[in-house]
Amino acid sequence: MGSIMSLLAWPMRKLAYAALLAALGFVGAGLWIFLHDGNDFETSHRNAVRKIEAENATLKAALADSDARLARTRTEIAASQLRADQAAKVARDLDELSGGLNRITTSSVQLKENDERLARMKQMEADSRKRAADLDRGLIRIQWEKDGIEIALERNRVQATSAAADESPLGYFARRAWTDYGKAVLVGVVVVMLLPSLWRFWRFVRS
Repeated sequence: MGSIMSLLAWPMRKLAYAALLAALGFVGAGLWIFLHDGNDFETSHRNAVRKIEAENATLKAALADSDARLARTRTEIAASQLRADQAAKVARDLDELSGGLNRITTSSVQLKENDERLARMKQMEADSRKRAADLDRGLIRIQWEKDGIEIALERNRVQATSAAADESPLGYFARRAWTDYGKAVLVGVVVVMLLPSLWRFWRFVRS
């Protein structure tokens, strides 16, 4: 039992040290926001709510735009596929008119006209199917954009709920510290934790 506790002591100390560094980082970030906002909780809180509402309006407009582009693109894909199918049908009919015995009984002028029209129909079919394929790839990209907007909207909704629930300056500045500087603090903790090892490695390389 004693040996297990001794093995766990080092990582537990490291974990406690990392937690202390993170706590100090968030306290410092909260203090910076507090000082930067002029110590006026009501004003800064109101500004934060307005910022969230503005972001929400922008995201909703972007979502509506992506829905409109999705609908437009689907309509264009359907039209391109229909045009390709119609061109393919006309090409088959022309091929039958110019094939077999018809090639003997039909005048050369008519055959030439049929052949030229057949070539145009085949080109139209190829162009329309390529257009549909390009639009289909664009549809996927628009859907990805929409998914990203919906994720951002959900994050914005959570922030709005948190902002509305803030009843004290402490809760507000703690949330702001996490939202604005959370990643930076965590990265800083990792860097500080790794510095001793990196220093020892550097000294070993230099020796």
